Amino acid sequence: DNAANWIPLFNAVKAHLDIPWLIVINPYNGPGESGLPGNNDPNVISGVSQLNENPNVNLIGYLPINYARASIDEVTANITNWVSWSDYEDADISINGIFFDESYADADYMHTVVTLAREAFDHPITVVCNFGVKVSVEYYALCDIVLGFESCLNCNGAPKYKSGETIEANFPAGYESQGAVVVHSFTGVDHQGKAANVDLLTSYIKDIVDYGLGWFYFTSAGYEQLTAVPATVGQNADSLASAKLASLM
Repeated sequence: DNAANWIPLFNAVKAHLDIPWLIVINPYNGPGESGLPGNNDPNVISGVSQLNENPNVNLIGYLPINYARASIDEVTANITNWVSWSDYEDADISINGIFFDESYADADYMHTVVTLAREAFDHPITVVCNFGVKVSVEYYALCDIVLGFESCLNCNGAPKYKSGETIEANFPAGYESQGAVVVHSFTGVDHQGKAANVDLLTSYIKDIVDYGLGWFYFTSAGYEQLTAVPATVGQNADSLASAKLASLM
């Protein structure tokens, strides 16, 4: 269907060409079981190639490392697979970085896999390490971007997102520009009982801009849902644009 499900993302990217987009590609819990570029999936190939047409987009490949328990051979094979996407001749489906999901504060292991990734590509790449929690500054020297908070808006039994309080607690001072937060299940009310609506989303994103945090994403459902309201992919971009404008006033 020519990546029809990706259309909301295409539209958001094109509507905000002044916003840098770091987009994680994940066909099948990694580069895919086929071992072929684009996982040999016409929709993935179409979607990735359409995204690569935009100068404000940087695509990185999803790679879970099971909290430093994935074997180095497995990680190497997945990195090699991601690198091979640039060999596809019929469209530009090249990937320019790695998203290490399930990262863990094991310095030797993380140094090994990040080094493998950087050496596998023939050009500089973006390495994102998703620890999901606060980590020490040494990982900011190793990874280009550190995802230091991943949780839901206000779930029982899980860390709650508290805007500025969360940013201050989870990111070392002076490293905010390398930091990222991801918040799913943006529905219901937040920790203060405020309704999870567009106004709340925009206020959170304004705080992110004010703190100088580098990256964020909010979704009202799971990560594959681009149009669940209120935190649609388009609204994330719209709210960021308005927050940036407000910061200039």
